[in-house]
Amino acid sequence: MVDEVSNLIMEQLHILRRGQEAFQRGQEEMRADIADIKARMSGFESTLAHIMAQMAHIMAQIATQNGRIDRIEERFARVEDRMTRIEDRMTRVDDRLDRIERRLDLTHA
Repeated sequence: MVDEVSNLIMEQLHILRRGQEAFQRGQEEMRADIADIKARMSGFESTLAHIMAQMAHIMAQIATQNGRIDRIEERFARVEDRMTRIEDRMTRVDDRLDRIERRLDLTHA
């Protein structure tokens, strides 16, 4: 009977040992998986940082282009003002020429 109890205890110890070994293997696999995930995450973070830097550069370029466009629009506005003033002067010159022509027509008649 003592042998049976000893055998039963030994079997239970073997079962526990196999369970413990399986648990340890699972832990090792999890450690390997976590290391892989960390490496992949680092790569992802590096890529994301690179993308963010590129976006910042693009935003700076957009701001520069907007400034240039604003200056061009200001120049166009000044040119339009000058053109309006020139048109006004030309209208006055045309009016004067018309008056001169009428005077000349009256003096020749």
